[in-house]
Amino acid sequence: MHPLEKMISQGEHVQQDFKYFLNDAKKIARSLAAFANTEGGRLLVGVKDNGKIAGLKHKEEEIYVVEAAAHVFCRPKVNYSTRFWEYEGKTVMEVNVPKSTRAPHTAPDETGKRTCYIRKEDENKVASPLEATVLQMIHSPKPLSFTMDSRHKRLLEVLRTYDNSRGFDIEELARLSLMTQQECLFALAGLIAQGTIQTSR
Repeated sequence: MHPLEKMISQGEHVQQDFKYFLNDAKKIARSLAAFANTEGGRLLVGVKDNGKIAGLKHKEEEIYVVEAAAHVFCRPKVNYSTRFWEYEGKTVMEVNVPKSTRAPHTAPDETGKRTCYIRKEDENKVASPLEATVLQMIHSPKPLSFTMDSRHKRLLEVLRTYDNSRGFDIEELARLSLMTQQECLFALAGLIAQGTIQTSR
């Protein structure tokens, strides 16, 4: 089996996205930022959503769109590498994005606002304030350290019986832990970043 066929047979998932063609650098920036902020991944350009190989339409333009997406619209810039596959007379571009050590990366949303994206299953999603704060803490140049005070202990107490299968409700947790929402957000993000508590994915 051709390596390209093998990749396509996996379908779109958390680390793989198909793009028929590229013409919107801002939109591609969201995909690149989401991969960099999550586990890394690859775009296969010239492949339709159903996995059919169409090939690149305008190779030079599409290379430029990726470069603009990664280096102009993503902040900080996203590292990537490209590779070209030839298959039955068609060319497919593979864009590889490693998991970043400089996350969180942002990209413009539809209105142009800088937004943090993450990859969930086969989609790019806007990161919640909690997810963005955890990314910041994990990748901060300063070592992650905070002292467990009475607020953290109260929060951990509340979390023991808290059902987070639908995610964390910061407003509710803040109320139960007797904290402001901002305090609760940072305390919870710190506990997740340290690995003290797990998020449900």
